[in-house]
Amino acid sequence: MSLLAGTAIVKHFGGIKALDGVEITIEEGAIVGLVGPNGSGKSTLINVLSGFYPADAGQAAFDGVDLLELGPHQIAAEGLARTFQIPRPFGTMTVLENVALSYMFGQRRHSLADARSAAGEWLGFTGLGEVADSPIDQLTLHQLKFLELARALATEPRLLLLDEVLAGLNPTEVDESIQMIKRIHARGVTLVIVEHLVRVVTALSTTLTVLDQGLVIAEGEPDAVIRQPEVVRAYLGSKWANA
Repeated sequence: MSLLAGTAIVKHFGGIKALDGVEITIEEGAIVGLVGPNGSGKSTLINVLSGFYPADAGQAAFDGVDLLELGPHQIAAEGLARTFQIPRPFGTMTVLENVALSYMFGQRRHSLADARSAAGEWLGFTGLGEVADSPIDQLTLHQLKFLELARALATEPRLLLLDEVLAGLNPTEVDESIQMIKRIHARGVTLVIVEHLVRVVTALSTTLTVLDQGLVIAEGEPDAVIRQPEVVRAYLGSKWANA
């Protein structure tokens, strides 16, 4: 069953065609790896689907609702959440307050007491319980990345868009993050993962979608897609193409 279906999505920045008629389908329960070279349109697509950028044309139906007609807060209320490449917490709030705020403005409205309780649970789930009362400037990059996950999860999403959530982490932290993403998926959350690390994409994805120059050039089972000549040339480079 398709949870999200995007049709002919277009986004231009002046004369640059960041998205040039993207077609994408996300099945409920899937983990979709969204990959491609730098500048291929991956983050732009995440920004359009989450309402951060307005689309110039196209449609994106999320469980029958056209996302492209909604603002970011309305999209979050429909059950779609996202993380940012660069974490964007509220710097004047504690870790727990950041997550509690997300919980209060997710799909349902909650009291402050309920929000604090739920925030504590999500911080425990993401391994941040010990820093719940800490100010943001005391967190490591790894902790900030997991805080992004906790804030997004607190909105109780059905679909979670992860935009390079592993960027800047060391190999051990990447492995921990992979296990975290698996636990999130096990809770019934459909996932889209923008990621450059091939081993992460192949370890997690049930479907691979490849963007190049604002277009989807391949989509399907990861091991098969990653071997397609056009994908090798666009995403992996000449070294792999000549191997």
